[in-house]
Amino acid sequence: MRRARIAILGDTRLVHGSLTNAGAIASELARGWPVDVGIRTAAHSTDAWEVLDSKFGEVGVTAWLSIRTPATQEGIAASLRMGDQINIDELFSHDLVIVASRDTALRRFLADLPVHTYPGVRLLALVHFDEGPVAGEALADLTRFDVIVGSDEDFAQIAGQPESDGHPLTRLQPALHATNLRAAISWGRHGSFTCLRPGQDPLEIAALHAPSTPSDAPWAAFVGAIAVGMVDRLAWDAIGRDAARQFASRTQRSRDRAE
Repeated sequence: MRRARIAILGDTRLVHGSLTNAGAIASELARGWPVDVGIRTAAHSTDAWEVLDSKFGEVGVTAWLSIRTPATQEGIAASLRMGDQINIDELFSHDLVIVASRDTALRRFLADLPVHTYPGVRLLALVHFDEGPVAGEALADLTRFDVIVGSDEDFAQIAGQPESDGHPLTRLQPALHATNLRAAISWGRHGSFTCLRPGQDPLEIAALHAPSTPSDAPWAAFVGAIAVGMVDRLAWDAIGRDAARQFASRTQRSRDRAE
């Protein structure tokens, strides 16, 4: 039986021995689901390339790594931006593409390209990053993707909503009309799942009371559950239940290792 294929493009760092952002999602997908996972990014140095290549190899992620010369940042880090070489045909042969780059020009390019050349491709874009939300991206840009995922706080910032007005996703409903966006999804502090679809009330799945952790792994597993659910074409309530469960389970494992 053919295994599903998921590609991730974007930015990652190594913090306290663990990968962030695109790297965290790739690792959680490879560990938690029977899918083939590939990641495309550009290391900021030769040392970073060697460390990241080893990290991805350990968990079975196919890494399309290059080295950006001259390096733009120091440390064990990588990023993807407009101008970096991407094999578009290979990329869009995957069942799902996850856009986890902070570069707004690249995000815009990737969101628009399938409309003209690869109409069957679905794109999931991160709103949330370990260092904060993407700067300078308009809501109109976000609605070019099929699905966007972030935290409650990220969507509150995007919507410009006072805390007293209920869930921030509700403020986005008017902007979703006649766009490509199928769903905007956010997670709460303990892994609750809220999904807003055009013309429908928000779908909410309660958190499973996961303990607090500074690790990126729980939200990366949350995103992984959404990605696999999209590939398997599950209903959003089933995707939400699995995302909340994955968040809680991964949080508990992170806490157990720390103790």
